[in-house]
Amino acid sequence: MADSHGLKRQVGWFVSASLVLGTLGSNGLFGNYPVTYRIAGPAASFVWIVTMIFGGFLAMTLAYDFTIWPDKAGSEYAPVRIALGKYLGGLTAWGFYVSWGTAATIGTLITGWYIWPTNTTYQTIFTGVTVTVFFIINYFGIKLAGLAEVIMTLLRIVPTIFVGLVAIPYVNLSNFHPFWVASSEIPGASANSLYGMFMLFLAASLYSTWSTYATDIFASIVPEIKDPEKNVPRAGLASTLIPLLFVSLITITGIGVLGSDLGTGEAPLFEYSRIVLGGVGLALMWTALISGTLTNANVAMIGGSRVLYQMAVEGDIPKIFAKTNKYGVPIIGLIFTYIINIAMLLYTPIYAILVAMFQVPYMLTIFLLSVANLKIRATKEWHEKAAWKAPWWLIIGFFIIGVLSLMYCWAYGILFGWHDIILGAASEVVMLVLLAIPDIMKRREKK
Repeated sequence: MADSHGLKRQVGWFVSASLVLGTLGSNGLFGNYPVTYRIAGPAASFVWIVTMIFGGFLAMTLAYDFTIWPDKAGSEYAPVRIALGKYLGGLTAWGFYVSWGTAATIGTLITGWYIWPTNTTYQTIFTGVTVTVFFIINYFGIKLAGLAEVIMTLLRIVPTIFVGLVAIPYVNLSNFHPFWVASSEIPGASANSLYGMFMLFLAASLYSTWSTYATDIFASIVPEIKDPEKNVPRAGLASTLIPLLFVSLITITGIGVLGSDLGTGEAPLFEYSRIVLGGVGLALMWTALISGTLTNANVAMIGGSRVLYQMAVEGDIPKIFAKTNKYGVPIIGLIFTYIINIAMLLYTPIYAILVAMFQVPYMLTIFLLSVANLKIRATKEWHEKAAWKAPWWLIIGFFIIGVLSLMYCWAYGILFGWHDIILGAASEVVMLVLLAIPDIMKRREKK
């Protein structure tokens, strides 16, 4: 198959899957997992596993889409742009970019806090150096960036799975009773009613989905995957099953080993690994954390530059973003993504605004993809082109997940206030205006 617009088919399915395997839960299992326990008690494991299954629906839906359009990049953006048009496609791209294009600074700063909890200078230097190193690596192409990703992914998932397996004999089943425990952090939510448990599920899912919906990133580099008709479904399946394994292991054994201590410590997974394997366990968990952090910086450069590239190819942003260097890298998008992450690092208000507005754009992205796929699956011409044909139960199931994703925003507003939701919604309006300006100007010129 011919290369698409300067992107070169250079990597196999495992590089694509590694974008997911390296980053999914890389910070979330260390930081957000204890938070979900404080919200819902032992049911936190249920929340993580269920939302991980939701992430699997996302991955396999994208695998279906990109066997229809294997020359498109940018994950959710491409199928939504094709099925629902420029404006909703643009909102989808914004949601993808605000979650992935900013991940280099967000993820690395979190790990910097674990290493130097009271020294912000060291945190800043660590983040700046990490982001810069992966900017340079990415300049030299997807083969080098992909090799780095595979190495870091193996250093991340092998220790994680190993510790989880060794921890099984240490599990105390009494730590799972009672299963649902209402938290004082969630006012009005009760563990004694279906509505209360649903609200606890939504509240905890607000944190788990930051990790478990990371399955979308494998589809950002489809035009760079060899033999996409075979390798895209393989990447989607690996992005579903392997994370489900290690997320299930860690969330179940973590509660089984630590019990209520999971919700009280600052870094409980380190204590969990120490109980299970002593100093070796600590070393393995630190290896997993740092390797996962490095993949965040790498994947931000890859994913952010590719969605900007595809938007430029479609004519939604200036064509300069479609420019690639001799290694097949969208160089302007790469530079732009690097600048955004450095700006976030050096100017705190940019960081705070982007983190605060994240919820609405990204959850709307999931919903729009679910709607787009109802149309894609129903369009005979498109469906027949798919090398892997998604069954209707997958598409309908994912649509339900898309609706539920919007409910996360509703739950966020009820539980934590509406400020961030309003900010995120305002960012969507701004994006629509920016997308509309070129069309308005063209119409005026015709008149």
